[in-house]
Amino acid sequence: MEIIKVTGGNLEEIVIKSVKVLKAGGSVIYPTETCYGIAVDATNQKAVDMLYEYKGFRGQKPFSMAVTDKEMASRYVDINEMADNLYKNYLPGPVTVVSTSKGGVAKGVESEFGTIGIRIPDHSIPIEIVKAFGKPITATSANVSYKPVPYSIEQYLKLTPKKSFESVDLIIDAGELPKNIPSTVLDTTMNSLQVLREGKIEFEQAIKKSKLYSTLITKTPDETIAFGEEITRVFTERHTNGPLVFALSGELGAGKTQFTKGVGNYLKVEDVVNSPTYTIINEYKYTDNGKDRTLAHMDTWRIQDSNEFERSGLQEYLEKSDIVVIEWADKYYNELEKIVKEYGGQIVKVNFKYLSFEEREISVYETN
Repeated sequence: MEIIKVTGGNLEEIVIKSVKVLKAGGSVIYPTETCYGIAVDATNQKAVDMLYEYKGFRGQKPFSMAVTDKEMASRYVDINEMADNLYKNYLPGPVTVVSTSKGGVAKGVESEFGTIGIRIPDHSIPIEIVKAFGKPITATSANVSYKPVPYSIEQYLKLTPKKSFESVDLIIDAGELPKNIPSTVLDTTMNSLQVLREGKIEFEQAIKKSKLYSTLITKTPDETIAFGEEITRVFTERHTNGPLVFALSGELGAGKTQFTKGVGNYLKVEDVVNSPTYTIINEYKYTDNGKDRTLAHMDTWRIQDSNEFERSGLQEYLEKSDIVVIEWADKYYNELEKIVKEYGGQIVKVNFKYLSFEEREISVYETN
């Protein structure tokens, strides 16, 4: 593994070395306008399979890919009127445009639905690499699953398991990058705009309008679980009407499921709380004042659009005024806020920030 620092005058050297690695089926860690990404040849199945092993569990979530411009994108996807408008007005920039695939890329870049997410980075290094390479590269963050998105190579080297470095051939170190949020994902396959990752902005705006109840830095899973218990105690004692929804937002591995275990512990649910990534919603039974109740634990990770969110079965629990915990609640926060309001419920917003391998900052917000 070679690390090359960006000096301002060595772009040509960086491009030559990167292209050599990509042609050999290897991988390159590179800077973008959002965070550090990891590139392999998006048309090389072995390279993409290797990247899946490097990243670890990610379900059926495909990798986006970076191209130089709309003309290059058109070789791999159908660009309809809506997509064309996005290319003209928002790219290059932190936007991923999802379009129907024409083929020509590896499985895992093309999704199970026959679509591809296209990025045109607003950063000279990936653009020049793709231009010289002549083919698209993967545009996924450089972190392995359940680790935070890296904004510096120092952070990346500290938090990445040593075994994972075996899959990395070249690292381009451009120093510390601005801590910008990941790209907004826009699905244009039906020629009508569907925002797949807009909710993060809505969630952050909702936080600004809310009152901070408590913030705690936890250093162990047990501390995160205990905080979940305490927060559940406080808000279940205050809550008198309708459903109570804990809306969780944060990176992979930031402690959302551990917090939910704390919710279950306080309610004395009958089963062990686990992530519902495969089933979308898990049910846990408990007793409250002699009545049988249900804790619903939802994960929106695999939900593809707002229509699927609305058909997820969430309403059933809201109708019964159950307690609901939703991981990745920011993904469809607009829809969540609207539906909870319809049932006269309350949303407690819980934001998780990954500080280090040991530490998480958990902030709890309530409606003013």
